[in-house]
Amino acid sequence: MKHIFLGILIFCTVSAVAQTRYQLRQRAWSAGIVFGATNYSGDLAAKNIQISETHLGYGAFARYFYSTRFALKFQLLAGAISGDDAHAKDPDVKKRSFRFGADILELAAIGEWYPLGLYRYSDVGVHRFFVAPYLYLGFGAAFTGSKVEYYGALADFDQVTATPLPEFAERQRFILVPAGFGIRTRLNETIVLGLEAGARPVFSDKLDGVSLNGNPKKKDWYYFGGASIAFALSRSSKRI
Repeated sequence: MKHIFLGILIFCTVSAVAQTRYQLRQRAWSAGIVFGATNYSGDLAAKNIQISETHLGYGAFARYFYSTRFALKFQLLAGAISGDDAHAKDPDVKKRSFRFGADILELAAIGEWYPLGLYRYSDVGVHRFFVAPYLYLGFGAAFTGSKVEYYGALADFDQVTATPLPEFAERQRFILVPAGFGIRTRLNETIVLGLEAGARPVFSDKLDGVSLNGNPKKKDWYYFGGASIAFALSRSSKRI
C-alpha cells in the first residue's frame, strides 16, 4: 500500500511539474496592426449605428499569452466619429440642426478569453487548420476633440438650444470599457489573422459635445470593428 501511495504521489508531482513547464512554454508575445471602422451612438445619432457616419479606424497592439486560453492585449487605436441631426426621423430633432465631429485616440489593456483554446496540432503533432473564437473585456481611456456646430436658421437658434454652444471644452478624456468578440487563425508559423468587433461605453454624455441640448440621461458610446495581422515575436508563440 505504501508503495502504491508513493507511486501515486510521484506521478502527481511529475504531472504537476510537467504541466507548469508546459504552460510556461505557452507564454509568449506577438504584435500587430489593425484596420477597421468606427461609429458612434448618442444624442446626434438617429439610431445605434448610422452607416453613413462610419469612419476609418486603425491601430497597433502587443499581445501576451498566459496560456492557450488567456491573453492580455495592450492596444493603441485612432479614429474618428461623427453625427448629424439630418439623419433623424423626429422633425423636432431634425430642426435642431446640430452636427459634430471628433477625433479619438484610445489606450487600453484588454483581456482575451479563448474558450476553445488555441491548439492547432493534433495529438500526434499533425498541423490542422483551426479558427479560435474569443471574447474580450478591458479598461482604458479615450482622448477626444469634439466640435459641435449649428447649421440651421439663425432665427431658430434660441428655440432649439437650452444652453449656449459649445457646452464643453473641445478636448475631453473619458474612461472606457472595451468589450466584444473576435476570431483568429494562424496562416503559418509566424503570421496570425484576426477579425473582431466591439463597443466602447464611455459612461458620459459629453463624447459628442451635446448633453443639455439633447438628452442628458442618454450616455454616449462608440464602436470599433476591424481586421488584424499579428506576428509571433518568440519561438514559443509559434505554437499558439
